[in-house]
Amino acid sequence: MGEQPKAYTLKHRPGTWVAKGVDPITLKRKNFYAKSAKEASRLAARSIRNQSEFLLFNFYKDTYLPTVKHRSENWLNQIAWAMDGYVLPEFGECDIRDLKRPELQQFFNRIGIGLRSSSATKIKIVLSGIFRLAMADEVIASNPVAFVRLPEPDRVVKTALTLEELSKLIGSSHPLVKPFVILAGCCGLRLGEGVGVTMNAISKARVLSVCQQIQQHKGGCIISEKLKTEHSFREIPLPKAMLESLLNCGQTSDIWICSDSLGGYVKPKNITRELRIACERAGVPFVTPHELRHTFISLMDNEVEAPRTVVMSLVGHSPKSTTDGYSHVKIEQKLRWMERFWDRVSTECNPEKWVTTAYNVGSNVLMYFYGAQERTRTFTSLRKLVPETSASTNSATWAQMDSKYTR
Repeated sequence: MGEQPKAYTLKHRPGTWVAKGVDPITLKRKNFYAKSAKEASRLAARSIRNQSEFLLFNFYKDTYLPTVKHRSENWLNQIAWAMDGYVLPEFGECDIRDLKRPELQQFFNRIGIGLRSSSATKIKIVLSGIFRLAMADEVIASNPVAFVRLPEPDRVVKTALTLEELSKLIGSSHPLVKPFVILAGCCGLRLGEGVGVTMNAISKARVLSVCQQIQQHKGGCIISEKLKTEHSFREIPLPKAMLESLLNCGQTSDIWICSDSLGGYVKPKNITRELRIACERAGVPFVTPHELRHTFISLMDNEVEAPRTVVMSLVGHSPKSTTDGYSHVKIEQKLRWMERFWDRVSTECNPEKWVTTAYNVGSNVLMYFYGAQERTRTFTSLRKLVPETSASTNSATWAQMDSKYTR
């Protein structure tokens, strides 16, 4: 790196420094002003540095890649796929300051013919990230990709199971895939996160720490400590009954929760295959591993009616608003909602477990405990309790109460 231009003070403007550089547009001499000599010299030096630094390939290699090296392996592979396969062959030797929206729009129109809309969207996200970084470094004034229009996205309807269907799926799953069905459908883990759970990841307090994942590649699988986002690192409290079901799936390994017959971890592609077989056996709609996670979020929102901040904390979603960022969900609160969710799933196909007991708590108040929910009804006088046909296992209790409250 050469010597930086020297900065001088302005006599008629005290506190202002100036250094001579080159206008990047007209290539003529230009004065750069700043509040300090160091800043003025830096601005002038940037204007006369090697013009090859502004090539898209060099900016991508030297500036952009170091800022994303902390991201997950999957995301880094997506970046390499987009840049090496599409963007760099087209614009790698172009000056990043000369790229405009019209030519980028033509580029996306061409690749949109042979690509799915979701793939074109990923390329746009990567390229837009490079231009946003160039804006932050004051290389360009605006993002030329911002107003590029893409083809209409594919209308994909995700499948979400009901509580009864999820319970049937858990009961019909092979021991190879059953732990994953519980982790994804009842805890909201992603595919790689679910198969990457180890015994040591569950503490004595029954708290699951999501801290690694297993990723499937063409050459095999790798264990990565990089998750999708920083919010993916999270803690999920497990109800006692759920943990017992999770650990009693016939695992042959003392390391992996999802283990194969040889004691190793289950490959993600095998989970997808076994999940399809389990759905057919249970007689429920086929769901992908990600749709199991979608099922958990949907049931938490609509059936259990858990607060949004609790659901976001459990599944590892980033805050959507300033209020979400200030809200810190305690582990006790997450455990309370997880117990309610598991109670609904584990008793969905056993109605006799829902009506557990009924007793008089006051002169005019009769309280029913209905699973994890508590409902209170007030009567002017106590009426005779008649057992439900589904409550056969509680016949002795009902007979005793029948004689007690019969007038």
